[in-house]
Amino acid sequence: MLSTLALIATGIILIYGLLHLLLYYTHDDREPPPVSTTFPFVGAMLGLMRKKSKYYIEIRNKYDLPIYTLRLPGTRLYVVNSVSLIASVQRQFKVLAFLPLEAKLSMGVCGSSETANEILNTNTNGDEGDWGYIMTFYKTIRAPLAPGSELDAMNRVMAQKVSASIDQIKGQQVVQLFEKFQEGIIILIVGLYPSILAKECIRARELMTEAFTQYFEDEGHNLGSGLVKSRFAHSTEHKIPLKDIARFEVGNTIGLLTNTAPSAFWMVYHLYSDPNVLEDCRQELSKVISSVTTTLKDGETTKVHTIDMSEVKGACPILLSTLQEVFRIHSIGISTRMVMEDHMLDNKYLLKKGNTVIIPGPVQHTSTSAWGSDASMIDHRRFLPKNKRHNPVAFRAFGGGTTLCPGRHFASTEILAFAAMLILRFDITPTGGQWVHLTSDKAALWETTPVPDNDIEVKISPRAGEDINAQRRILVSSSDKAMPLSAEDM
Repeated sequence: MLSTLALIATGIILIYGLLHLLLYYTHDDREPPPVSTTFPFVGAMLGLMRKKSKYYIEIRNKYDLPIYTLRLPGTRLYVVNSVSLIASVQRQFKVLAFLPLEAKLSMGVCGSSETANEILNTNTNGDEGDWGYIMTFYKTIRAPLAPGSELDAMNRVMAQKVSASIDQIKGQQVVQLFEKFQEGIIILIVGLYPSILAKECIRARELMTEAFTQYFEDEGHNLGSGLVKSRFAHSTEHKIPLKDIARFEVGNTIGLLTNTAPSAFWMVYHLYSDPNVLEDCRQELSKVISSVTTTLKDGETTKVHTIDMSEVKGACPILLSTLQEVFRIHSIGISTRMVMEDHMLDNKYLLKKGNTVIIPGPVQHTSTSAWGSDASMIDHRRFLPKNKRHNPVAFRAFGGGTTLCPGRHFASTEILAFAAMLILRFDITPTGGQWVHLTSDKAALWETTPVPDNDIEVKISPRAGEDINAQRRILVSSSDKAMPLSAEDM
């Protein structure tokens, strides 16, 4: 028995030593310095599995490096912490590329056909010129999502949908602010036996694909937004089969809902759990509401209260600052780039071909050098113009550079509209009596905005003094002015 244990111990020590030697002899001194883990290669993988994005914060706090190498089995992660290096990475969008990664992820998540995959994989990084499905996709969708008439049209439809959903809240009722989102996406991304381990996710994807296929067969897109028309035209121009167009729409829908809905939850949570934040935002909104008395068909009169979201975005800086602070506190997105060829980043650090560069958003969002000593605290006034002292590149809620989220203005307007209509009309209190601190430790690595680990039950009731018979209108007047959401919007 003793000899067996001795052999096992000797084997572990031998493997440990060999892994350290492998780490040492396969690392180029010109590469970003490697960070040591208890067990080479395996330790980093276990750390990411257990702590997810918080693992990057832990390493930042321990070593305080501008960039470092994290060795995983079979690959290297070059993790960027320095704001100045982020700008360098974003400038090299061909050598440090995102689009080839996006093509690969899209195929796994959407389950597209071989025909569509071949089209998707053609000239993914523009080596043969500015053409191809992936290369021209962002250019296609940026126009309808940029501030202007097409985005205004989308916002008007969205605003009416939001208003209608708020109208469905009557009297007092107990509701849950959050429902669990689909599980299994991470399995689709890594391709780990999805037919076995992600059956429910695949079944849901197929049902949504059928619905979108029917939508396109019925030519519903011709009555849709400028965005859906542009995406459909782009796909048909590149000979994507109809069913695969539907699959790509499922992928786009997942990307939208898994970010916007949790962000709306956290926005509402922080508004109602802090009386000072709630009062500040209600005071601001009360100044942009127009009220008139109108006569109904039966001769009765009623008040009509109207709020214009275009005015809200320009005249309610505290509400907008609150949303940006919610993004800063809760966004855990990681910008990822593939190293297409050996490259000296900033003429200092060798990045080897075939490995991955990542920019963890939480590292930037918790940086005391970027945000001050209170970086871990939520301050709903932090983003007010008179208070802005941070480097805008340190705000990573929407990524940055050539892959900056094109839908940021639409999503932000949607969340602001929902939050504004809700706080103007209703009070929300937790059924347990006290607002509790919510964690999101269970969030998957692929998530950009995590959902809370537990649901919270609340009671929704009309605000004291609220005229429940009054009518509420929400509109979006024409505007080509962008909200200052990212460094590129400044």
